[in-house]
Amino acid sequence: MPYLLIEHLEDISEWLWLEYSHVAKWWNGKLVFTNVREDERERLVKLGSVIGESVTRFPLDRSKVIVLDLQAGEELKPEDIDEDTVIVLGGILGDAVPRGRTREFVTSRMKGVTVRHIGKPQYSIDGASIVAKLIADGRRLDEIEYEENPTIKLDEFSEITLHYAVPKLDGKILLTPGLIELQREEMGYTETDDGISDEELEAFFEGRGGL
Repeated sequence: MPYLLIEHLEDISEWLWLEYSHVAKWWNGKLVFTNVREDERERLVKLGSVIGESVTRFPLDRSKVIVLDLQAGEELKPEDIDEDTVIVLGGILGDAVPRGRTREFVTSRMKGVTVRHIGKPQYSIDGASIVAKLIADGRRLDEIEYEENPTIKLDEFSEITLHYAVPKLDGKILLTPGLIELQREEMGYTETDDGISDEELEAFFEGRGGL
């Protein structure tokens, strides 16, 4: 099984922590975080190995590195991946309209690596890691289901729309565990509330995406 390496590029919010925790479940024992500040090391080491240096400066055999980049020209295939492959994913909570930050902060600074995309949709960090894991396990990209901009019910009367794609397995959407509960808490939602306005939801989710 290859390694997944996340170039950590955000502060650790509760949203990001939920995504990272989900990644760790899928890449158990094969997850590495790079570009980690000393004050974040203790927390991230609970999920995987931690390296302070950026992957762009860390001494890796770049012939074995694959960077996942939405702007890449070729898709990731199972035959691209060996047991000693290192798949690099940008730890970025993206924008509703992607700004190419993986290309800016990772790809452009790592000459000699293989660069691949995992389809046109923009995924969250954990969603991208799941797609990469499924491909590493032998699935082809066109065999992997996903739901783009899924609408999730908060309760019988209220719902939210996520502005990115979420992978599916055997017809089941692989939503970040704890995400809906987090949104309810951060919106101050309670069981007795009448619901949340569309304007409040749009304001909250503006700019929240993935890779």
